[in-house]
Amino acid sequence: MTNKPLPKRIPAFAIEMLTQHPIALTLPAAGFGMLARLVFHFIATNCRPIPPEGDDLRGIMRAHRGTWTQHRESILAVFRELEPQLIAAQEKYDRQRAHILEIGKKGGDVARLRALSNRPSRSKPADPMQITTPKRAPVTHAPRPIPTASDGWT
Repeated sequence: MTNKPLPKRIPAFAIEMLTQHPIALTLPAAGFGMLARLVFHFIATNCRPIPPEGDDLRGIMRAHRGTWTQHRESILAVFRELEPQLIAAQEKYDRQRAHILEIGKKGGDVARLRALSNRPSRSKPADPMQITTPKRAPVTHAPRPIPTASDGWT
């Protein structure tokens, strides 16, 4: 069995930026879908630069050549406008996530140390009036006899 890495989660800020951009909202469904794929690819690849215009860029967006030539300028204009905001939001998201993981690790270390140092002692209680559970000898049950045919178990 191989450990398959989980797909990268797309943060909510990418979708919010797309839905609030006035030019992106005027694109037809195919153009908006191409823009959304381009933005999601950009975030999933940790904000690496996108390839220059050509078949590689069309391949990322799964764009039909005719639709791409019709909406290329507006899609790239919106993307170039959103790119710095996406990079800044991704960096902020990564910083916050790293900070939370660091705090969680520190919390785990503290809990581990507390668990090691707070082991209760097994000595007798200091107060003779303190209620404790009595120590009992283990109970062993006598084996049950095997029923015979005369007992009604036939």
